[in-house]
Amino acid sequence: MEDTLTLQQPTILDATLRQLSRPMLPKILQVQQGIIRATHGFMFRKGLTQLMPLMLSPITDPLNHGVVDATISYAEQRWSLTKSMIFHKQLALVNPELESLYIVSPNVRLEFADRAGTGRHLFEFTQVDFEFRNKDRFFVMDFMEELVNYIFAQLNAELPELLLELRGELLPQYEKWPVYRTEKSEALYGPDFEKIKSEAATVPFWLTNHKREFYDKEDQKKPGTYLNYDVIWPEGFGEGLSGGEREHEYNQIVKRMDEIGTSKETFKHYLQVAKDGLLPKTAGGGFGVERMTRFICRLKDVDETTVFSRKPFAPAIF
Repeated sequence: MEDTLTLQQPTILDATLRQLSRPMLPKILQVQQGIIRATHGFMFRKGLTQLMPLMLSPITDPLNHGVVDATISYAEQRWSLTKSMIFHKQLALVNPELESLYIVSPNVRLEFADRAGTGRHLFEFTQVDFEFRNKDRFFVMDFMEELVNYIFAQLNAELPELLLELRGELLPQYEKWPVYRTEKSEALYGPDFEKIKSEAATVPFWLTNHKREFYDKEDQKKPGTYLNYDVIWPEGFGEGLSGGEREHEYNQIVKRMDEIGTSKETFKHYLQVAKDGLLPKTAGGGFGVERMTRFICRLKDVDETTVFSRKPFAPAIF
């Protein structure tokens, strides 16, 4: 066993050192830093309040796909590593003095091996989450489009030579983004519709109406229509943001939980807040910082945006 480890360790270490020593890495990190810097500036101008992230909570996003369970036991209670702060955004807006908020939030999603080679997945990444009281999907979609143009304009002004080196041109300013319904796209292109449409696109676009988790609002006037949305980056770079209007009415939340099979016991305190009529009507979303960096820099794999590899199921020592 010791001989085997002696042979394997240098190989893993060498790969890690190559990851750390990439000549392009500092340039990629400058772009990523510019994204965060511009985001803070935009949020301040728009009057959003910044919340600090939570890494552990008794509840977290159940997601709409399976991941390896990431929980620990502490103080005789089970705590989950944060997959996203979606519930905490909604709960923070219980405070009547808060109208909108954002969080630069680390997310841990221990993906299964089937996502190791997508070029889009990390098991640990950073998401810029934002949420608004009494706003709808149209407001959030306009907000995100304006945010992207602001970030891109700031990067063009601050890092023009770097962008020319990394992507061959400066970043565009987009007009209104196209909007497509998920079920119609799938009917037209099949199960790989998102990949096919992303590869064909030259501008970002919206995909709407996915049946996902119980927190994404269903249009009660049109059952089976869900008031949510994803940003899909063009040129084959895929999903960059997920968001939606949120369920806030107790009976509707329970109905959606029953449809999906979500544990009510896990969310019993959240459900009590909803039952007491305290959950506000909100809408929001979150974009992946590493995925935006990958798109801007035209990188093959999102793992190229990281200093320490976070590719699912890749061997790691740091």
